[in-house]
Amino acid sequence: MIKELKKDNTLLVKGPTRIEVMEGFVEIFGKEISSEHKERTLIIPSATRYPLYAIQNSKLQITANNPEENLEVVKDNSVSKEWQDIKDTILNYIISNRNEVPVKIMTLGISSGKTALIKYLANNLLKEDLKGGYLDSDLGQQIMYLPTTINIGEIKNPIFSGEHINPEFTQFIGATFPKGNLKFIVSHSCKDLIDNYVKKHKETDFILIDSDGWIKTEAGIIYKNFFINAIDPDFIILFQDEEIEELKEIEKNAKSKKKRKILIIKEKNDYFYERSKEERRFLRQSQFSKILVDYRKMTIPLNDIKFVKHDYNEEEDKLIETEINLNELVRLPYHYVIIALLTKRSKLIKIGLLFSINLDKEYILLFSELNYKEQIKVKKILVGSLRLSTKGNHQGYLYL
Repeated sequence: MIKELKKDNTLLVKGPTRIEVMEGFVEIFGKEISSEHKERTLIIPSATRYPLYAIQNSKLQITANNPEENLEVVKDNSVSKEWQDIKDTILNYIISNRNEVPVKIMTLGISSGKTALIKYLANNLLKEDLKGGYLDSDLGQQIMYLPTTINIGEIKNPIFSGEHINPEFTQFIGATFPKGNLKFIVSHSCKDLIDNYVKKHKETDFILIDSDGWIKTEAGIIYKNFFINAIDPDFIILFQDEEIEELKEIEKNAKSKKKRKILIIKEKNDYFYERSKEERRFLRQSQFSKILVDYRKMTIPLNDIKFVKHDYNEEEDKLIETEINLNELVRLPYHYVIIALLTKRSKLIKIGLLFSINLDKEYILLFSELNYKEQIKVKKILVGSLRLSTKGNHQGYLYL
């Protein structure tokens, strides 16, 4: 169907939908698209809703199964004045404090919109020829790579979906939720990812940090406080919710560092889509299946390969690897658990699923895409907790 969109109006588009800009000029999270651009086609994936703001009167070619249900016109810009002010504040700070880069900017809150705001900031900072990285610390809703991992990558081009940014450094966690010691492991791992990224990209102006929404409960407070202390962001963009007492406690801790700037978003943005649990589960399964589709069953010799798990040394405040006793592991429901295949120095080679361990014949049956050169480099297997089918369906957990 052909849809005309008037200047200064926003078209909210729910996926799956394909849109081609035939005439005019639109913007999505600060990414500009016109009929004169080579890339004038947008693919809106399932379980998402994106805002197209018309900078000019525009004409769109829309392909969708239920176009009337997937489209909504808003006679305004869905990007609020608060968001625009925050963008200007951060931009002016970076430009005025180039000797203090990189500036670390973190989102914090339960409500939807955190990832959308990160994309909006990324695209607008990019317009000013600033260089930056994107850290995605949300285990369950990764946009760059696989759930159960955290990733950081360079923002080379305008983005509005995960396909527009590639991970340069990946840390395998093995779960979709930072339970137990994982809250400390995730925090330290994110700090390491930032440090490694900045070493590689010495001219980085900013790091955008997308966080998960786990805040409620005392464990949520401990996690977010520890995360903030480990990452030490210069800016925290707080999605305020007066009903969430835990958020007030976290805000109080965040303000304890005087130089840190807290930017508060008071207004709830009703234009951004709140995914249901079923939709979040669907997206996770889709991401898993996209990776697993190229995997195959293979056997590798057990040889001197060590099985390990992540752990946290509270006294020394550092991450450690604990070796797993294979005789104990094989007694547990470990089949189809997600694993990371590592070098001797714990560098990630590939991710896979562990099918079985044959101690008598000394081999491992797994599901991955290792080539021969990669196989001989495997010296450690880091065991996660999530168990999956070869199609990416949730099968349960392994508790070590």
